[in-house]
Amino acid sequence: MNLLENQVAIVTGATKAKGLGKAIAVKLAELGAMVALTGRASSKAGVEANVAEIQANGGKAMAVLVDVSDAAQVDAAVKQVGDAWGKVDILINNAGVGFGSAVLDENQPKDWDGNYGVNVKGTMALCRGVIPYMEQAGGGAIVNVASTAGIAASVGMPYPYVATKHALVGATKVLALEFASKGIRATVVAPGAINTDMLQQAYAAIAEAEGISIEAAAAKENASIPLGRPAEPGEIADAIAYLASPGASYITGVVLPVAGGMAPGI
Repeated sequence: MNLLENQVAIVTGATKAKGLGKAIAVKLAELGAMVALTGRASSKAGVEANVAEIQANGGKAMAVLVDVSDAAQVDAAVKQVGDAWGKVDILINNAGVGFGSAVLDENQPKDWDGNYGVNVKGTMALCRGVIPYMEQAGGGAIVNVASTAGIAASVGMPYPYVATKHALVGATKVLALEFASKGIRATVVAPGAINTDMLQQAYAAIAEAEGISIEAAAAKENASIPLGRPAEPGEIADAIAYLASPGASYITGVVLPVAGGMAPGI
């Protein structure tokens, strides 16, 4: 399928071999897009490995090194893609962090600043950077990856992470309203649990805290999901690719939970 043929896409946070960013980039490339995969300089090897894999399978991809919390680096990264491929049609803001404490007094300024710098400030800087390209082309699609934590909180979630994911949802809704007349759509995907290395680390932390096995911790968490399991990265990527595609041409400003039937906030 070539739904996205000749489209240029940027996917942030595409550094890990089994991560969501890579799955998104692979899906967009399979649909015909030219994809710029980004990551910090410290993750150069991971980004380049993912680019090489896409290219080996016949896709078009390039690596762009950027710390999204640094505005100057963001501007340079967007320019790098624009100079290479002449335009930017799709932006997938997948880069995100989630640290801090669920105990208010334990959060330090660096926890708030660190989460905000990537999850909100960095995401919106990238949006600002690609908007001129999309305006020139007569439209484009932005999909910001939040979390079910951006819709509702639950016990044990870090304050800064939940707060910044809520902020991302709100900022995206404003973005959608401001640029709708320009043909630029902005949406949010809010994943629940995803079967990545990060989830396995979370299971291990729960197991240690509760004195149970990792298998028991995973079973406990999965029991809260109506479908009974975490998502595979490719399942989240499918939803993102749809929102970025012409098939979603009349959809903007929405938040789509992709969470196995969980209904946060309801």
